[in-house]
Amino acid sequence: MFFQVRWCWSSILLVSIYLLFAPRFAAAQDKPPAPQFLYRSENHLVLLDGYAGKTKTLSIDVTEKDRFVWSPDGQYLVAQLYDGQNNGYCLNLYDVDKQIWTRDKPISCAVQEYIFTKDASQIYYSTNDKTNGILWKYNLKNQTNRNIYQTDNGNDHYQDGISDLKWSPTGDYLTFNDYHWIMGGTLNFLIVMNVESEKYSSLSARDPYYASYYPVWSGDDHWFLIILQDEYVTSGTFPETNHLGDVYLVNTDTGKTYRLTHTPAASEVDVHWTDDGKIAFTEVTEKKFTYTLDQAMNIEVVPSDKIITPEPADPGSVTYSTAGEFISPDPNLAAWVEKTQQADKTYKFALNIGDSPFYSTSVIKFSIPISDPEQSGTILIGWRPSDYPYPQG
Repeated sequence: MFFQVRWCWSSILLVSIYLLFAPRFAAAQDKPPAPQFLYRSENHLVLLDGYAGKTKTLSIDVTEKDRFVWSPDGQYLVAQLYDGQNNGYCLNLYDVDKQIWTRDKPISCAVQEYIFTKDASQIYYSTNDKTNGILWKYNLKNQTNRNIYQTDNGNDHYQDGISDLKWSPTGDYLTFNDYHWIMGGTLNFLIVMNVESEKYSSLSARDPYYASYYPVWSGDDHWFLIILQDEYVTSGTFPETNHLGDVYLVNTDTGKTYRLTHTPAASEVDVHWTDDGKIAFTEVTEKKFTYTLDQAMNIEVVPSDKIITPEPADPGSVTYSTAGEFISPDPNLAAWVEKTQQADKTYKFALNIGDSPFYSTSVIKFSIPISDPEQSGTILIGWRPSDYPYPQG
């Protein structure tokens, strides 16, 4: 009898513990947070629940010239508010959950470009004072701004500026172009900045007129490979060149360069680092042939086992296009625009939310009428970033 009672009370205790925790666990598993899609409707921003189709209008007025992008962590909406008086846009952050601006006044005006750090704690952005470009660092936590780089060769007739802000893969270095306008274009110089020390090096093609730079980083970002051309255009009126460039190795911190090839008439492609840290690329050369008919008919036949055949295709390298679709943080859900011609030859546009065609047959769950996204400024801002581990498939 004693053992039977003890078993009974133990069972009751276990069932109680299960009932206490199981519903919460099930709820957490059964109801992941709904992905949210943001779009503009006339002069308002609307947040759409991707599961239920419910909408919420944010408490700010906007224009078709304003630009909006989600911060990397989805906490803020980055607003570039059009400012025709200051040669650019005014930059500010809007807290979507609280529905308030983080600052009463913009972070800055005359903003040309901006980029977040990977942890979304800071923003680097460039401005222009009508003669020179300035690079700033803004700290979101304490709302402080600091000038960390400035061009110095601009004047009232030919401006300097800063463009093409990009991170190295580790986020330890920021690259950007320091450019100077001349008659028909710009002289472009690549700046590589260590964001911790804020020291930087400058890299330039032999003739930087119209030059463009695309670093290929090593695994630790201490080095990068780059193709530099002797010239990028023949002249301001003839934007073509026969120079194909050469491969250079560059030390990220010192800017010291090492020229690896001396073949500006040949192309180097697929420049990359191997998994074991070696430098690899392919040089493409052109060989021209001319045959008479007799020569062509008497070319020696090569045995099939002597013919050099290409390597088998790598199935892992095949990519599938989702052009025109906005895949949500939940990979099973997508948004896309549908264009429908009316009887009067005009078109109507709708934002469709439904199953992602990447994983299944496309099924529309609901549609929202929108303006023409190609004619009405920024209409589609996109899905709110989320780190929730949505299941796939």
